Amino acid sequence: MRGTRFRIHRVCAFQRKTPGCWRRIRRCRGRRTARARCVVHRLSRPGAVPGRARHWRRHALRHAQMADGAQYAAADRMGNALSVAPTGRMSGSDAAMQPNNNYQGRKQRMLTNQLRCHLMFAAAIVLCPVSPAWTADFAKLLTPARAGLPLAHPIAENDVPPPPLSLVADRPKDPAYVAGLPGLPQNRIVTDDFGTKRPKFDGVFIRKSRIEKGQVVIPPGGLVYLEDTWGGEVALRGEPLPVLGRMPTYIDYDMSIVVKENVTIPAGQSVAVGGQVYHYYATVGHEQMMNHALHVKTIAGTDWEWAFGSPVLSSTETGWWGMKFTQLYNQGQAREVNRERMVFDWISGVRTDRILLAEDKVFAGLAKPGQEWKIGQLTVKLIGIDAKAGTARIQVVEGDSVKLERTLGPVNMERLIEDTAARKALVFEYGDIAGVLVPWPNAIQDGQANLKLYGKTSSLRYGDTYARDSRFSVYPVGCPTGHGFGFMLVNKEEIRIAPGASVDGPEKYFKIAVDQISGNDVQAWHVEDDKGNRSVNLGGAGVANIDLVLGQGRVAGQAILKDVGRAMNARNYTALTQATTAATATSFSPGMLAGMGMLALALIGVSFEFGRRRRT
Repeated sequence: MRGTRFRIHRVCAFQRKTPGCWRRIRRCRGRRTARARCVVHRLSRPGAVPGRARHWRRHALRHAQMADGAQYAAADRMGNALSVAPTGRMSGSDAAMQPNNNYQGRKQRMLTNQLRCHLMFAAAIVLCPVSPAWTADFAKLLTPARAGLPLAHPIAENDVPPPPLSLVADRPKDPAYVAGLPGLPQNRIVTDDFGTKRPKFDGVFIRKSRIEKGQVVIPPGGLVYLEDTWGGEVALRGEPLPVLGRMPTYIDYDMSIVVKENVTIPAGQSVAVGGQVYHYYATVGHEQMMNHALHVKTIAGTDWEWAFGSPVLSSTETGWWGMKFTQLYNQGQAREVNRERMVFDWISGVRTDRILLAEDKVFAGLAKPGQEWKIGQLTVKLIGIDAKAGTARIQVVEGDSVKLERTLGPVNMERLIEDTAARKALVFEYGDIAGVLVPWPNAIQDGQANLKLYGKTSSLRYGDTYARDSRFSVYPVGCPTGHGFGFMLVNKEEIRIAPGASVDGPEKYFKIAVDQISGNDVQAWHVEDDKGNRSVNLGGAGVANIDLVLGQGRVAGQAILKDVGRAMNARNYTALTQATTAATATSFSPGMLAGMGMLALALIGVSFEFGRRRRT
């Protein structure tokens, strides 16, 4: 650029321009700024100096030629073929000394070259393959579980927005608490194919609700159903997974690692990365030194502190902490941490892109070559076993046509279950059927393959419209190592509920009913399951919204208490006091006693858990 710039100025000197032009040339040599260069050019602009229009035209042509050559070279380096090289390419002094015998022709070529350069530049931007380099760089930055192991999940190629209201500031405000209803069961025990038992919980949340024009308004993302598991959900093990009253089998999942660059988290605030939420929670100071703590949660609110602790960063206590954290595949490299903010060069978070479920169990056990199974219009055939290689070969056939042929295995026990490549080597899918070469206790035994086959499969994909109720979007939730942690269903559009009306949850699994509004208070509202069981009245004087926490799972019964436990306690105590006063003024009916009992249990449960969390 410098050489090119001064060639332009030497053009002016060679043509013996005015002394003022010379002075500005010398000034430009000293400053070496684009502005000084433009001053020289403006001297030669028509009207600036009498008789200099011709000199200005030569400068304009030279600018076009230089831009043409630079763009041509850039496009050529990117591998974009050009049928004809740009016209009129020459050195700066040669261009200035060329006779101006065909100005109109040059002008036409100048415009043509500029247009071609613009088109080439746009094509280079569109066609340049940037994604592979981007993923390769981050694959090197991230740390696997152990030296020598690959990353368990691929780097995400795109960023899918999280559900609305995923940040910590969007948690329910002064929510009512309902421990559960008969149609929204809690602590339901399921057992997988290997006898492992896990508790499951239905969770319902309402957040950011408000009163507007005599109605209750719930914004998009404000009404949430959560399959709120207490422990991780493990693929390939035949674990039942509750879905709004049904109990399909959880087969497999897809997970990726989302990496974002130049991320700033102001103190007290949070950001979502993939399916994870990072909350700059606290700063602990020691005179001139300090450290800074992150809380890491899922988009559903699952808090990973109980499992992995909280990342701590510091630029002043480097003997204790560093500027990088690794929490399985939730990782980050900070360049600035202080009381006001954390700034990360890059930060990653896992995202569960899909979970695969099946309604029907077709077969489970040892199978010999030649066996086949009819599943709807398809037939699955076991056509061969290689005991030495530890593999089994299957076909999916429709009529006389082979639709799929796959070799399943071998088992890589060192990398199961979380590793994507090791797990996918054991799974096949076609249409609405799926199968697994089961690795436990042995995939191949006595010349037979340990198989499971499933029918009526379906997928829950991150951010997709929920197939059974298009009013809701679905978001699987995942652990940063690779287990499932339930799924969310959230409303896509704003909901408005007038007094005396109600809104159904997904698949009418529950409903939210508003009974009475008085001014800015919701005097009466309740939750109701699909069997007609109702909560007590959750409204009353001073209740300005219908925000709700329902359930006893990992989120509703534990993690969310950090954020809303104190307010939830206060609201429940107020409701219990109002109910007691009303009962004293009238009489204790069985319904009133039952309602007071539920409120008392809710208050005791929340207080106990909140106190336990405070102590630990």
